[in-house]
Amino acid sequence: MKGLKRMKIKTKIWVLFLACILMSSVISIGTVVYSSQKSNLKHIGEMTTQTLHAIDSNLELMIDHVNQDTYAVFWSKMFQDTLEEVSKGNLTVKTRTELQDCLTNIMLAGDYISSIVFYDNIGNSFMCNREEVVLKKEIAVEDAYWYEKAIKKDGDWIFETDGGGIVSYKSKNRNILSMIRVIKKKTDYSKLGILMVNIDEKTIREIFDSVGGNLNSNFYVLMNDTLIFGPEEKENYDVSKDIIGSLEENETKIVRSEENSMVYKKISSMIDGWTLAIETPMSSFSNSISYFNTLIVLIVNIGMLILCWLFISRTVSRPIQKMEEQMMYSKSIPENLEVDEECEDEITNLKRTYNNLLNSIRKLLERTKEEEKIIRKNELDLILEQINPHFLYNTLDVISGLTLIGDQDKSFQMTQALGRFYRNSLNSGCQVITVREELDIIKSYMTIINIRYNNEISIEYKVDENLLDILMLKLILQPLVENAVHHGMRQKEGKGELCISVHALDDKLMEVSVRDNGVGIPEDKIRLILEGGYKTSKSGFGLHSVKQRVELFYGIEDAVSISSQPGCWTEVRVRFSYKTDG
Repeated sequence: MKGLKRMKIKTKIWVLFLACILMSSVISIGTVVYSSQKSNLKHIGEMTTQTLHAIDSNLELMIDHVNQDTYAVFWSKMFQDTLEEVSKGNLTVKTRTELQDCLTNIMLAGDYISSIVFYDNIGNSFMCNREEVVLKKEIAVEDAYWYEKAIKKDGDWIFETDGGGIVSYKSKNRNILSMIRVIKKKTDYSKLGILMVNIDEKTIREIFDSVGGNLNSNFYVLMNDTLIFGPEEKENYDVSKDIIGSLEENETKIVRSEENSMVYKKISSMIDGWTLAIETPMSSFSNSISYFNTLIVLIVNIGMLILCWLFISRTVSRPIQKMEEQMMYSKSIPENLEVDEECEDEITNLKRTYNNLLNSIRKLLERTKEEEKIIRKNELDLILEQINPHFLYNTLDVISGLTLIGDQDKSFQMTQALGRFYRNSLNSGCQVITVREELDIIKSYMTIINIRYNNEISIEYKVDENLLDILMLKLILQPLVENAVHHGMRQKEGKGELCISVHALDDKLMEVSVRDNGVGIPEDKIRLILEGGYKTSKSGFGLHSVKQRVELFYGIEDAVSISSQPGCWTEVRVRFSYKTDG
C-alpha cells in the first residue's frame, strides 16, 4: 500500500485501467432467465403508481397553496373589517376597492389561478380574473346546487367544474376547476360570504405533462366517480372511460389490441373524493423492460468494471471533486481537508497547500473584523462629537440674546429646557435611550424654539404607545426636527406645522419620521444630501449624520429616505431594527 500511495496520479490511472481491461477480457458473460410477464406487469404497475402519486402530490400542493394564500388574506384584520362594513350595507367605493385588492393579492400569489369570485351575504358579487372568464350574475349564489353542500362543509373546500355552471371561458373550450368554501368572521365564526377560486384546466394538464409527459400517457381525474378532466384530444374516449370505470382500486390492467396495447392504473387521491387514472401505451415501457432483461446478462462484467471505477474514484476523482466543491460552492470558509501524511502524490500536496491557504484566510478575516469594529466605533464617536456641540452653540446664542434684551423669564425657561435636553441626550454617555426619552428631548428642544419664535410652530405626535419603552439610538429625531425648523419652516412665511410619527413596520423594523410644511427640498439636493454631498453644510450635516449613525449602528443600508414637494412640505423617514422585551 505504501508503494501505491507514493505513485503519481498518472501512474495510478494507467495501472488501474490496465487491471480493468485484463479483468474484463477474462470475464464470461452468462445468460439469465428472462423475467416473466408477471414481473413485467409488477414493474409497469410500480412506474405508473409512482407517476400518479407524483401528480397527486403536485395537485395537493397546488390546493394547499391556494388554501394558505386565501387564509392569509381573508383572516387579515383589514379584510374582516371591510366585510363587516359590507354586511351592514355600507358598500362604498373604498370598501369595494379594498375587496378587489384582496382578491387581486390572492390571484397574484399563483399564476395557476385564472379568476376569483366572492359573494357577500347581501347579494353582491366581486370578481377578479386573469383571463376571459365570464360570471353568470343572473344566477344567485343561494340558487347554485352546491350552495347547501358548501354551507355544510363549514369552511372546508368543495370542488366543482365551471363553478357548477356559474363561470366559463368566453372564447375557450376548456373546463375550470372551482374551489369553493365559506369565509367566516374571525371573532364569532359567523358566515361572511362564499369564496370561489377558479383554476384553469390548462394548469391541471401542465401538471400531468410535467410528471408523465415522457410516457405519452393520458390522465383522468374523477370526482365522486364522475369524470371531470381527461385528455384534450383522444379517439375512443368513451372506451377508455368504461375501462377506467371498471378498474378496482390500485389495479393494473393491460388491454391488448392489434395497434397498440394500453396499460391502465387507478388510485385514490389525497384530495377528498378524487380518483386519478393513467392510460399509457405499452411501447412506452419497452425500453425499460428490454434494459431490465438484458442488464443481468452483463452483470458480472459490469460489476467488475464498477468496482474498478469505484476504486479510481475513491483514490483519485473523489478527493479532487470534494476540494473543488468546497472551493467553488462554499458560501463561508470551509473546513480543512483531511490529509494522509504518508502520501506524497500531487493531490495530497494540493490539499496541504489548500489547508494553509484556508488558515491564512481565517487569520486575515479575524484581523479585518477587529479593525472594522475599531473603525466603526471611532466613526460613531466622531459623529456624536460633531452633533452635540452643534445644538449647544445654537441654543446658547439664543439664551445670550434673550439675556441681553432683558427677558429674564424666557431666558430662565430656555435654560431649564436646555438642562432637560442635555440630561436626556447625554444620558450618562449611553448610545441608546428609550423612545420616550427621545421624545422628551424633542419636547425640550421645541420649548426653546417656540420661546424664540413666539409659538409660531405647532407640533403633533403620532406615536405607537407600545413602542415608548423600546430602545433606540439617541439623537435621531432631534437633528431632523432642527433641520425642519431652521431650513424648512423658517424660510417660509406663516405658521409652521410639525408632525412626528413613531410606528412599527413589522416585528423587526420600526420607523420614525418628521414632516414639516416648510419650503421643501429639490430632488437633486435630496440625492446629494443622502450621498453626503451636503454633509459639511448646516442644511445637510444633520440628515447625513443621522444616516451614517443609523447605518453603522444597526448594520442596515438605505436607513434614511426623504420625500418632498418644493414649496409645500418635506418628510424624512428613518427605519431601524428593534426588539421587544419578549
